[in-house]
Amino acid sequence: MIQRSFIIPVLDMSPHSQFNIQTLLEDLSAIEGEVICIFNSPEVFRVLHDHPRIGKYCFNKLNAGVSRSWNLGINMAEGRSVFILNADLHVRPEAIEQMEAYLHQLPDAVLVGPQGSYLDFEGQRIIHYFQKGTFNQPVRTHDVSGFFFAIHLQRFLDYKLCFDVRYSPCFMEEWDMGVQVMKAGLSCYTVPVDGWEHEWGISGAKDDRPIQYFGRTVMRNDVLIDNRHKFKAKWFPAQPVADDASSALGGR
Repeated sequence: MIQRSFIIPVLDMSPHSQFNIQTLLEDLSAIEGEVICIFNSPEVFRVLHDHPRIGKYCFNKLNAGVSRSWNLGINMAEGRSVFILNADLHVRPEAIEQMEAYLHQLPDAVLVGPQGSYLDFEGQRIIHYFQKGTFNQPVRTHDVSGFFFAIHLQRFLDYKLCFDVRYSPCFMEEWDMGVQVMKAGLSCYTVPVDGWEHEWGISGAKDDRPIQYFGRTVMRNDVLIDNRHKFKAKWFPAQPVADDASSALGGR
């Protein structure tokens, strides 16, 4: 039985960061588990498809976006624990071991990550963001940040959870999954984890910029605005989640 699966969507060599898919594969050479790469461009695929640390891959000729890439990787994964890793993540063995322990020990945990949020879903704002080094106990949160998180695969599949591809290429898929998790009676946890580094890319960008998605150019800010509308149309007003969210976090 495979204990762990690592899913890594790859679009480019992460020019914004000192870390990239090659440094991440070096990190994973010291960590047990199958590595699944979702290649979203021919350029990176040609360089890395035969890398010895990659056990499985999917090659998309065009960028399929975040939700589709995560779903593809999950569908290929055989591990009891499934880790989603940004290609620009630096990770050491202790981070994986700590997250895996939390994933299988915390009550009803289906997603755990080292950073996450309390959210005002209706107002579409972050109430509090749990950032690395600012807390020392696991916290049940509304979501976990998508650059690095772990999935309890059996619970994820048993409850028919799936990342909504309508948010492709990016933005709002984490919030949407948080609502799905709460409605299933399960939990997301933000957990104190050492041994990782990450620099924000397009998710943390302050300026507008183009994104190549399925062969066309879309603008970052337009995607964010559009996906906020999609989130509101999906969950409000017919099925309010504010009460569910408050209850799930013990009235916070």
